[in-house]
Amino acid sequence: MNDQTDKMKRVIRKLKIKRVLVTICLIIICVPLILALLYKTTQTLAGKQSWKLMEAFEVRSEILAPNIQNSDNYLSSTSFWGGTVTSHRYKEIDGYRVPWSTLSGTYNWNNYQEDALNSSGTDTDSTTKQIFGQAQVYDRKTQQKIPVFFNVKHHYQSTKGFYQIRQIGQVKNSVAEVAITFNHPLTYQQIKKMVPQNVETNWYWIGPSNQGDATDFSNNYLGLQAHDEQLTNSDFQQLRQDINHHANSISNFEIQHFSMLKYAKWYAKKYKTLKQAKFSGIIISGQTKNLAELKTASWIKYSSIGTVVSLKPYQKPNK
Repeated sequence: MNDQTDKMKRVIRKLKIKRVLVTICLIIICVPLILALLYKTTQTLAGKQSWKLMEAFEVRSEILAPNIQNSDNYLSSTSFWGGTVTSHRYKEIDGYRVPWSTLSGTYNWNNYQEDALNSSGTDTDSTTKQIFGQAQVYDRKTQQKIPVFFNVKHHYQSTKGFYQIRQIGQVKNSVAEVAITFNHPLTYQQIKKMVPQNVETNWYWIGPSNQGDATDFSNNYLGLQAHDEQLTNSDFQQLRQDINHHANSISNFEIQHFSMLKYAKWYAKKYKTLKQAKFSGIIISGQTKNLAELKTASWIKYSSIGTVVSLKPYQKPNK
């Protein structure tokens, strides 16, 4: 009887040891698999959010970046929980590149968020309004001067300083960009006929919708970047598509009862093709001596000088 009991105890002990070993083996095998699967799942989710953030940057670069281009979108400060996306940007002034503020945003498994400076990264020097009649606006990170547009429907107390292209000739041996506000909206073909060949047309502004002051838009102007000084109907259709399918990229900007999203959707619905579309202004760039030739142009209502770069002996401007 005792022998049977001892034998039974040994069997039970072996079973327990076997179960413990099996459990340990399962833990050794399953836990890394579960952790790997969890890591892959979270990184896949985070990856989707990072791509959405990059897509938002691309849309902003296409339709909300007046004469501003991006050179890259890259991930930084990545971790298990998420990371940061940064986009370096620059302006091209008649062939001269000028650094501009970066776009940045964070993402995690569930969502993404743009940095507030992406849409409000400007400094306004109100003290200059008393001197020049117009407050000067600067990019907050680079402190480069921003060319602003004006709303011809808005009642300004004074338009002193709204004609800066008249002084551009005083700046020698330089290239500059100038924002031109038209007397009234013009078609692409009309604009092409009016702009002289010795300056570049870089960007087309689709304008405001109400009587608000467009100089307060914090450089959130909606429009199209020209490629090699040209716009195509394909470019215009891309603008309409961005407006209709990426509303979250422009929906957060409202000022003085002006809703960027509402106006953008109205514009995309009204104008189906580039041939029909009308623009309220443009950004041009060129040598200051060439820009000065436009100081008496009748089609220019207001003008604002932006970034100015001194000519370098080792680099020729495009025109």
